[in-house]
Amino acid sequence: MWFIVQEHFSISRVLWLCSLLLVLGYLSSWYRIRRRLVRLASQLPSLKLKFYHVIGHLTLVVSHRIKTRLFNKKLITATHVYDFQALCGYNYLFSKENISNIWQIHLPFVCVYKADSVEMILNHSTELKKAWFYNLMDPWLGSGLLTSYDEKWRSRRKLLTPAFHFNILRDFLHVFNKQSKVLVDVLAGYTKQEFVDMVPLVTRCSLDIICESILGKELYSQTRAASPYVKAITELTHEILERMQSPWYWNDTLFRMSPSGRKFFRNIKVVDEFTMQVIAEKQHLKSERRSSADVTSSTNAVSDVNVGGRRKRALLDLLLDEQFENNSISVEDIREEVNTFTFEGHDTTSMSMSFALYMIGLHPWIQEKIHQELDSIFGKDNEREVTTDDIRDMKYLECVIKESLRIYPPVPAYGRLIRNDIEFQGRIVPKGSTCLVNSFILHRDPEVFPNPEVFDPDRFLPENSSGRHPFAYVPFSAGPRNCIGQKFALMEEKTVLSFILRRYKVRSLDPRDRVHLLEELVLRPLQGIRMQIRPRDQDFDFQTVYYRPAS
Repeated sequence: MWFIVQEHFSISRVLWLCSLLLVLGYLSSWYRIRRRLVRLASQLPSLKLKFYHVIGHLTLVVSHRIKTRLFNKKLITATHVYDFQALCGYNYLFSKENISNIWQIHLPFVCVYKADSVEMILNHSTELKKAWFYNLMDPWLGSGLLTSYDEKWRSRRKLLTPAFHFNILRDFLHVFNKQSKVLVDVLAGYTKQEFVDMVPLVTRCSLDIICESILGKELYSQTRAASPYVKAITELTHEILERMQSPWYWNDTLFRMSPSGRKFFRNIKVVDEFTMQVIAEKQHLKSERRSSADVTSSTNAVSDVNVGGRRKRALLDLLLDEQFENNSISVEDIREEVNTFTFEGHDTTSMSMSFALYMIGLHPWIQEKIHQELDSIFGKDNEREVTTDDIRDMKYLECVIKESLRIYPPVPAYGRLIRNDIEFQGRIVPKGSTCLVNSFILHRDPEVFPNPEVFDPDRFLPENSSGRHPFAYVPFSAGPRNCIGQKFALMEEKTVLSFILRRYKVRSLDPRDRVHLLEELVLRPLQGIRMQIRPRDQDFDFQTVYYRPAS
């Protein structure tokens, strides 16, 4: 008996010793990796702080928040305004450098904002994994095209690229035209008001466009009360940002227990139930079509729409075809991609159009040139639908959109997780660091864009943009992981803006220093965009000043 007990304790001691050695080995390995990361990251341009390994440069953010709270009570609820301002201010300190490092607690964030260094990151053949904070969107978007990497990303990209071929995109002009007509009719109700916030109106139009294009489902969000799905989509973006800005919410368990987390998952349930219902309806419809050769195109809201003798197929149809024919994609995969494109497709595009209208409203001479171009294309016909030839002819409007995207890039920062050392101009971006491509600062490089704060669409005329570094302007990202839907977005923006500006003239009521910018994944104005809108034959009352008080 004694020998058995003694043997038992001997085995226990061996197990404890082995466990201890494993833990010590892990800690030793972690320490070596960590020490190397700190050593290499510390050699990058940075404000040297004595206790960077404890709190990093958070003191800059916190002090900026405190100052802003003391002197600007109106911004007290939007703490991420301070973070974005602090990041841009920090990057401006090193504007002469190609690269800099900012410590967030113990994590190095390597910032790049010059064309050469941006190309190094975005055009890298293997560093394709998004930064860790994109994982916080996994409960909603899963591992779709936005967040996946390596082989899964490559296969998804290959699968989805044909859906954005020009011959496919032109079929969606029917949707762009239809929803643009709804928007200009809605705007007619605001022509006698002192001002209107354009952001929610344009956002609802963009959401209607993306849902009909992606799902083949009409939401009618422009003309009806917001549905639970529309409300959930809107709230999810804010809740994701709150989680990103709150380190204590990075833990899944703590986030699920919080009021914000519970609301977040309720909204995900609403979105997923709607998406899965549409997928089920589409699957049933396709099964019926395949079982009967006599079935013709249905006129149901979720069916394909006949356009010019061809069936206009939503992205969901293409994904379901892939599932039926090759069984290479699951229903869960389809849900991920539908949610990803709905999220990415409506928010970025709506803010791009809102800021474009804002800049047009600040520059009446530029607006007049747009009116002249549209009149030369459409004459006095404000109702004619936009065609692909019209899209090609809107050359000056395209320059205006591109210049607006330069000043207000819809996604002001792109994140990458660096998985292997990258050497650049004698410096090393170390493995394990997070890299931020700051397009907001990149687009303001005076060596590429002289007088960068001046709104000048002529920068994008062919004779002026020829020879420009291809990574000096990245509103849709660049390299292998560039935005797959950028042609879709540009066609949509041209169509919607041309409908608005054929019928109306716009005037922005707040100068740029009164429009506070907010980074909520997508760049947006904190307090909306106040504009006057009038029929083109009616003058504005320029004696009246509606400027928002200085903050």
